[in-house]
Amino acid sequence: MSTFMRGDYEEIKKGVLRDLLDGSFQKIFVKAWKGVGATALLQEVAEAVETRGKGEFETVIKVVRPAPFGNRREMQRAVAEQLNLLSPSVTAAFDDADEDDDFWGEEFSSRDMVPKVKMEIYRAVKDHKVLLVLYNNIADAKLIDPNDLGILITKGLINNAAMWTSGMNISMEEAASASADFSATINSPNEEAALDLVYKEAVEIARYIDKSSGGSLRTTPELVLRCFWYYLLLLRRAAFNRSALLPHDGRPLEAAVKYFVCDGILHGDDDAAAWEIGKALAPLIGPIVNDQLLQYWQKELTSTTWTPRGKNKELLPPKTLLIDSTTQRDWAKFSSPSSSKEEESSYRWISVRSPQTNIPEPWDFFFKEYRGSVLSDVSSVFWHFKKTHEVALPDSFFDHFSNVRVLELLGCVVSPIGHSSFLRLRNLRMLRLERCKVITKQCSVDPTSLSLAQEEQREPIFFDNLWVLNLYNSDADAFLLAGKPFELTPNLLELDLTYCKGLEYLNFNLPATIETISLQRCASLKAVELVDPAEAPLPNLNTFRLSGSKLIAKLSLRGCHKLENVDLQELMGLEVLDLSCTAIKVVDISKLPQLKQLFLLGCEQLRRVAGLDKGPRLDVLYLDNYNGGDACDVDRCLDSFRNQRPSELTKGTNDADQRLLHAHMVVKDVRLFRSLHYAFLDRLSRAKSCFHIHVKGSSTAKRGTNIGTTTRSALCYADVLNTMTDRHRRHHPSPPAMPLNNHIEVDGGHDSRIVEEIPFWDIMTYANSLFIHDNTSNFNMGIQFSDLKYFRIERCPNLEFIFHWSGAADSVESIWLSQLPRLKALHEYGRIRSGQLKHIYLEFCARLEYVLPSVSELHDLETINIRYCGDLTAIFKSDDDNNEDENGAPPNQLPKLRSIHLQELPKLQHIYELNICAPSLEEIKIVGCFNLGKLPLFGRSDARSMRGVKISCEKDWWDKLQWDGLESNHHSSLFNPKHCPYYKKRMKARYL
Repeated sequence: MSTFMRGDYEEIKKGVLRDLLDGSFQKIFVKAWKGVGATALLQEVAEAVETRGKGEFETVIKVVRPAPFGNRREMQRAVAEQLNLLSPSVTAAFDDADEDDDFWGEEFSSRDMVPKVKMEIYRAVKDHKVLLVLYNNIADAKLIDPNDLGILITKGLINNAAMWTSGMNISMEEAASASADFSATINSPNEEAALDLVYKEAVEIARYIDKSSGGSLRTTPELVLRCFWYYLLLLRRAAFNRSALLPHDGRPLEAAVKYFVCDGILHGDDDAAAWEIGKALAPLIGPIVNDQLLQYWQKELTSTTWTPRGKNKELLPPKTLLIDSTTQRDWAKFSSPSSSKEEESSYRWISVRSPQTNIPEPWDFFFKEYRGSVLSDVSSVFWHFKKTHEVALPDSFFDHFSNVRVLELLGCVVSPIGHSSFLRLRNLRMLRLERCKVITKQCSVDPTSLSLAQEEQREPIFFDNLWVLNLYNSDADAFLLAGKPFELTPNLLELDLTYCKGLEYLNFNLPATIETISLQRCASLKAVELVDPAEAPLPNLNTFRLSGSKLIAKLSLRGCHKLENVDLQELMGLEVLDLSCTAIKVVDISKLPQLKQLFLLGCEQLRRVAGLDKGPRLDVLYLDNYNGGDACDVDRCLDSFRNQRPSELTKGTNDADQRLLHAHMVVKDVRLFRSLHYAFLDRLSRAKSCFHIHVKGSSTAKRGTNIGTTTRSALCYADVLNTMTDRHRRHHPSPPAMPLNNHIEVDGGHDSRIVEEIPFWDIMTYANSLFIHDNTSNFNMGIQFSDLKYFRIERCPNLEFIFHWSGAADSVESIWLSQLPRLKALHEYGRIRSGQLKHIYLEFCARLEYVLPSVSELHDLETINIRYCGDLTAIFKSDDDNNEDENGAPPNQLPKLRSIHLQELPKLQHIYELNICAPSLEEIKIVGCFNLGKLPLFGRSDARSMRGVKISCEKDWWDKLQWDGLESNHHSSLFNPKHCPYYKKRMKARYL
């Protein structure tokens, strides 16, 4: 049964501290007043326990912040940081979990705790009495049980304690208090106390920003509080006009930051610092600006009975004028209370809403009531008509607001941006027009001549202070004079055009400073050309949004190196998208149903391509997230694919199925295929793909260092030891022709994800050629290849087996293995079916004892080339064969075998224990195989044709060979060997 308490801030603080120190309760919940006050109270109680209650609690863990945690993992990291547990291994555990979730596309709010870190926390606190002070509010509205963090709180057994609040999350309060032994609710007895609670929250916000930024972002509680009042003003306006504050699918915090910075509330050492402070402040101030506080302060601030007292004067909102209509013709004015007569003469913020009718004219009423110094300090003006007005704003309107920094006009009639009336707004930082008509007759100015004239007069550039331009449901093309004024806005940071129906082309010469471009619901937009091929791409563009156009067929943002956020929706005609050489992490193409070509070259940060499972059916996919910088030559990659030999993939397909997938991908992590593999579904199984995939690991093994000591010590010739590397380089035969149509290359790395990551595993199944090299893990391909022709593996020092079971690669034609010092066998279990095998090439496989278990299926084998395999005793084993020469069984047939090259195989005893018939044999070269006592080769029936076989070998080896005799057509006289010029170094005599 929980105990409840209500009181003001100080009463609650004393009661909670007392109950913690005397051990009355273990689980204490503190409910904030309208979302504010609880964070500061928890901080003060925790600090008091640290100074006064060391006898009760040995460890105090403070994870209190003035905003919800993004997810459970974020809270766990905060606890680990408080306990000084963020060692390199723990930090790596967090980073690895985040990275893996990035590839899976796990929502940020759903990311759970890391089990390894939970155990670290448990070990750190298990022998201590702990107080956990927690802001128990997570973005996905789930509460955290302290036990989940590894901090056990069990009544009667473990005397740890927890104190928490859910902040302003009203929906969680009942659940948050249900598990508590003691629930305390903060009340506000009067307006002054309420203002003090808001200020306490502002103090916590300012302190948190300073701490989390390491002191680089400096702000004050007064500035935070001023943003609080401004946000309340925005919320009040949003009640009448939600499009103003929620322009992009409901992101009010993002929109509010623009107002804070442009109004001048937030400032730093420079303009960039102000924006950084705004970004840090947005998620913190949002939770405390809620409807309850809006209703409370809207009522109190318009009251004529409340006069602020004493110390709270500096906490009041800036002088604000609110003019609204209560009836169709009457005006009513409301202003925030002032603390002195001097403040009556000036305003900081003005918001005007007109009545339904325009009698009297709103500006006539306004300027009759307020003029002169009253408007000299105005920084933000919101001027709204409930319906579109028919008369343009007079020039005098701009004269009165020459110092304004934020100007928002709704339902007005204005001139183009180049008109002389706008020239008066020299300090304007943010301009927003909604439902505004544009008068173009006899009012436009040539921007070129205007710029030259200003230069001659040494005046500031027109609109050189403008940072944000937002046009909503207005005539953007007319207002912007087809883009010419952008030459006169050199510092523009954000361009937002929403529901601008008449806009057809966006090929403006945007300034290099632009960071955000938003083009939402511009239905008539036909083309977007943001990057002039003759000029450098927009170097600072970070965010790009485009939606609601059916006419755009191609979009390129290639080369915008800072571009991270791209939001594309309902572009029903878009077929080609190029985001090469950007910093994008996630590409969502689910709302692009007609997309056919996607280019993501040079995208080093790429983690996921979302929407391939339910979006378009691509024909071309070029992706490279390994090579950054300028590696985004889309045209060269296209030519490379087009110049390949004609593909046979279209054979046997219907006309309706002629669309192929051409994919060229270079990736540094195969986890990227968790989303990419959807592009291959259906195409692979029906042979409608041509892909080249190159997986480049983060590290590459050093070349030439993987030749095992077993091979070195087993060499027969001392001179070969000294020249092995050089011979390998000079006499290395050409590998099989690669790549084939569907080719995969794996280069480097020290993990086995290439065969363990199921989505990539699925794609490998359909590879025609496979090349793996410089991988230092002990991987094993338990993959059932359906059409693998060539596989080549080199410099993998820990590889023990190639395939896991029999039948894994029945269609293989060429085996190429090099520098695999630990390779034991090609297969781990079962036996390999090799009916289509044509070529065998092995070198420097020190532990390999045999190559294949049988010759019974090798009807297509043409070449055998094996070198420097020190433990090789047989090329083909005969354990499972029943053909025995002594019973008169015919020799095994290798009808197409043309060439055998064997070099430096000191333990080789036989090629095959039984006899082999090789009628097509053309050449034999054997060097350094002195344990090979017999050539079990029976070929042509006449001696003349057998003497045509070219044989190169050492004479002393040839002289020791065993023969079955002339009657068996197996005798040295039937061959004409040419002895190689190698010699065996004379060995020095040794004596005991």
